[in-house]
This record gives sequence, structure tokens and C-alpha cells, in this order.
Amino acid sequence: MKDSIDFFISQFRSHLESPHEEAAYRRPRPYRNAAVSFRKCGLGDFEERRRLLVEEAGLNAFLFRADRIPGCDLLSDSGTTTMTMEQWAQLLLGDEAYGSNEGYFELKDQIARTFGPSWRQRPGLMTGEREPLFIFHQGRAAENALFSVLARELRRAGSPRSNALSDALSSELRSRIERRMRPMRGGVAGDAPYYVIPSNSHFDTTESNIEDKLMVPINLPCREHLADDESFAFRGNMNLPELDNLLSAEPGRVPLVYLTVTNNTGGGQPVSMDNIRRVGEITRAHGVPFFIDACRFAENAWFIQRREPAYAGRSIESIVHEIFECADGFHISFKKDGLVNIGGAVCLREESCFTKRFPRFMNELTDYQIMTEGHPTYGGLAGRDLRAIAEGLRTVTRREYLDLRIGQVERFGERLRQLGIPTIRPTGGHAIYIDVDRFFDGAARDDEFRGISFTALLLIAGHRFCELGLYAFGSYDGAREIPPEPRVNNIRAAVPRLAYEDRDLLAAAEAVKLLHDHRDRIPAVRVEYGRDLKLRHFKSRFSFVR
Repeated sequence: MKDSIDFFISQFRSHLESPHEEAAYRRPRPYRNAAVSFRKCGLGDFEERRRLLVEEAGLNAFLFRADRIPGCDLLSDSGTTTMTMEQWAQLLLGDEAYGSNEGYFELKDQIARTFGPSWRQRPGLMTGEREPLFIFHQGRAAENALFSVLARELRRAGSPRSNALSDALSSELRSRIERRMRPMRGGVAGDAPYYVIPSNSHFDTTESNIEDKLMVPINLPCREHLADDESFAFRGNMNLPELDNLLSAEPGRVPLVYLTVTNNTGGGQPVSMDNIRRVGEITRAHGVPFFIDACRFAENAWFIQRREPAYAGRSIESIVHEIFECADGFHISFKKDGLVNIGGAVCLREESCFTKRFPRFMNELTDYQIMTEGHPTYGGLAGRDLRAIAEGLRTVTRREYLDLRIGQVERFGERLRQLGIPTIRPTGGHAIYIDVDRFFDGAARDDEFRGISFTALLLIAGHRFCELGLYAFGSYDGAREIPPEPRVNNIRAAVPRLAYEDRDLLAAAEAVKLLHDHRDRIPAVRVEYGRDLKLRHFKSRFSFVR
């Protein structure tokens, strides 16, 4: 009898662990639906969606009413996740005391458990000058606070002395920095110093927050990504030679290095542990602080476990600890891998290159937090939200959750590939990125903004994607369009966590296939409003060119 049972167990195991795509449909989900919400609109309401799109939204996907989308809303994975029942229960258990509420201490403890013991506050250390955890109502607020206080501290420091770049910079890197600096010169008084913040690829709001503080964001993606190398497993990596060249040639000009995991702008691509470790080594050698944008940290750890042989037998939790052991600080939007609808934070290592360079920073950031968000122990959030975040952090590193989450995105990407849709490959963790240039076979002019046309027509079909390309990342100088550098021209379909089943995403893929089959009939658009605005893709209005 035992032999028979052992036989079937081995068969069941091989059935589940098969690498073939159909194996995904043999595995039960690690969660069950406890509630559903029926749409307020019908699948066939095409004329109504066209009216709303043209008359109310001006073809802008950000301005289209979410309750009129009957299919997949893939505009963003930020704050759109379905929370677990345990998280909803925490909302009922929240302590809403003004200061030092229960949820604050629970979240602090969970931060240390999730990101490693280096991020644990010392016993007995009270809120104040040396508090390493700073809570904000969302990631963008945390990001803004980080760079606002950093700019203040840099003004106090007063170096570098000049805007002149060193001849030791590579000619290509020097040229890129100068081009990024040129539009900002009007905002910099005389020869006032400016600073450079390098990243593997800054996201749109990160870039704008840096520029708003008169600092220069510069992207240093790895050469494999720029070469569109599908065989390279970690296309989100930082370009290490360029980073070393920048820090060697311009000592004092770089206040911190910023690495985003996974690389959102770069196609949701992961960053290898080797790359993270070497960024840490380079920054330490030059005495420059190293920060991580940690929005999708757990998904990045999953890729390291799957694609970096040395980590195949390691737990997700231990990989996360190793990632953050390399950093002096990190910023996070909990609306991604925190699995919640609101919340963000800045975390600083107490004894680090950053805190030694800026000894007043923690106290200054605490002041900023109090003035803009409220008491440091709730940071613009209700106590119940803090408990929901802590619960989300407990869930997000579970292997079965990550297998399902990233596996679903991979299956969506594979289906689009089978349908002939050109996407960034290998598929990233949270989204599918459609290459607009290849989608239109290189026949669409940059100033036609066919990516905007694509997202508008897809809304009529009942699905919402997001243009993250020439319009979102480009700019207009009053006479001509300036494309992003390096060139980015994508449409993103960001998949909310635990919100859709495979069949929902396959329906969206079929709508994309219909557009691709008739791509020669997709019209150009004219910008009716907002072409010269900052963060213009959130606000602009368009019309189809007849």
C-alpha cells in the first residue's frame, strides 16, 4: 500500500512541478475569493465608452472613469491590489491613538523582520532625532520628503563649487548629463552648484521630484537592456562602469545612488544580487550613500531565487535581507509589495555612510514629516492602515504567493508573444511592456503619439493600459519634441495583485491582437492641451487626427 501511495505522490508532484505552461492550470490558487464586485457597465457599451473617452477624458487613460471599464484595468499596480481578509480584519482592529499607536510598533517590528535586523531600532530608542523609520501617506510623499530634505542639507554643505563637469567623465556620459542639465539652467541661480542622482532608471515621479529640487536625474541602465538582449536574465541592472566613472570623475557631485528594484521604467525587469552587491561596493569605495527604491522588493527577490544559481536554495526572506544589507537607506511605496491601498516610508540605517555625511538629516526629516504628515508614529495614515501594511509585509514574501503572482504576469506575456505582439522580454515581474516602435513596424512618427491612440482605442474595447513612452517620458521645448534618453517607447499593462484571473488577462490580450492586426488603421493624435507641462501624461488632452 505504501508503495502505491508513494507512486501517486511522486506523480502528483511531477504533475504540479512540470515546466510546461499547462501546468499552471493544474495548480490551485493559494487563495480563495471571499467577495466579488459586479461591474456597473456592460461589455458591449462601446458607444458610451467612446463618448466618455472623447468628450470627458480627452483620450487620456488617466482621466477615464474606472467604473466604466468592464474588462481589465491595468493602468497601474499601485494601490490597486486586492487585500487579504487578514488585512481587512486589521482595519477593524486599528488603534487610532494620535501618538505612538499600537500599529506603529507592529509595523516597526515587521519592517525589521522583512528587511533584516539591520533595520531594527535599538531597544529603548524613542521617537526623535535618531528615529530610522519615517512613515508617509504614500510613496510619492516619502520620495518628495527624502529629496526635499536632501536638497536642504546639500545647500547647507555648499559643494561642489561649480557646474563645470570633469574631463575625466566619458564623453557619452558627460553629454547625457549636460543635455539633462540644459533645460534646468533657468532654475539654477548663476553658477550655483547642481547635483546628479544616478539610477538604473528613474520612474516619472522620482525624476520629477529630483528635478524639482534642482538636481539632475540620470539613468544608467545596463548595456544588455539597451541592446534589447532577451537572453539576459537581469535587464534591470545598473551600468557599473558608468557608475564608477561618474563617482570617480565627480567626487562630491553625487549625494546618493538610487537603485530601483524591480526596474519599472526599464520594463519591470529585475536586478541581480550580484549587481546590487557591486553597486554597494562601488558606492562604499567612493564614500557615496546607496539607496534602494524598494517598491517591488519581494518580486525582485523571487527573480534572484529563480535566475541566479547561487540563490536557488535560499528562502525569499533571506534574499530580501541580503539585498537590503547592501543599502544605507530605502524608500518604499507600500501600495506595491506592501499589498495595501495606501502608505509609504523612508528607512535609514542608523550608522551608515548617509547618516555620517548628513548628521542632521534624521532630525530634519522628522520635522518635515511632522509639518506635512502629522505625528511621526502615524505619518499621515490611520492606525488601522499601519496594521494592514504589517500584515501585507508578512504575506508578500511567501513563495506560493509570488509563484502565482509573477507566474500570472509571465503567462500573460507569453500569450501576447504567441499572438505576435512585440513586448520587452524576458517578461518582468509586475507588468507587460509593449514596444510601440516594433508594434507599428517603425512606421509611426514620434510626434504622432500612436501609443496614446493605442490606449484610447483599447479603452473602447473595455481595457485600460498606460502609455509610458515618448509622451510620458519625453518633453516639449516649445518648438520640438525631445524624446527620453535612453529612448523609451512602451505601453505598460500593470497587473494588480490578486485582482484578476488568467481568463481576464487573456481577454485583454485578444483585444490587443485585434489592434495589432489592424495597426495601419490606428490614427495619430493631436495634443490639444498640456504638451509643455511637467508630468504631462497625467493632465494632457488629445484628439484623433482625421
